[in-house]
Amino acid sequence: NMRMLTTNLLNLARRDDGFKLDIVEVPPSYFDEIFENYMMIADENGKTVTVNNLIDQPIRTDKVLVKQLLTILFDNAMKYTEEDGAIQVTANIKDKLVYFTVADNGLGISDSDKKKIFDRFYRVDRARSRDSGGNGLGLAIARDIVNLHDGELYIESKIGEGAAFTGMMRQLGGS
Repeated sequence: NMRMLTTNLLNLARRDDGFKLDIVEVPPSYFDEIFENYMMIADENGKTVTVNNLIDQPIRTDKVLVKQLLTILFDNAMKYTEEDGAIQVTANIKDKLVYFTVADNGLGISDSDKKKIFDRFYRVDRARSRDSGGNGLGLAIARDIVNLHDGELYIESKIGEGAAFTGMMRQLGGS
């Protein structure tokens, strides 16, 4: 946990200091590999992941940061979805915009928490987060990654019905 906290703090500090993106062409298969790993992790934890990768052409993005974004959103869904829970991951592209959505049927997030959920060190349930290893930095980092890609991170959620996080990002560089 301390190593993860230190890494997250270093990542945030780098971004605050003008972190530069490494824009490359990323094939659709890159996301298939990431999502296959998520399905194995979920299966090991008694949860189900449904993946809908609709990206059918290479995209221009920072592949390391996008993987980190997806991992943060997936990890969050895993933490807040009970055993036998269901997680849905969708990747889509429309024009120059790329959309990643990670939805779950977990606990959900109240309207008051939605306003603070992307703040650094904010945790919805401090006791539960401590047990599951959360430190309140993941969603702040996810938001920063999306912002670096000239995009926005949205949340839709109702208490008891789960949550869906969608990162809408612009493809960067190239033509």
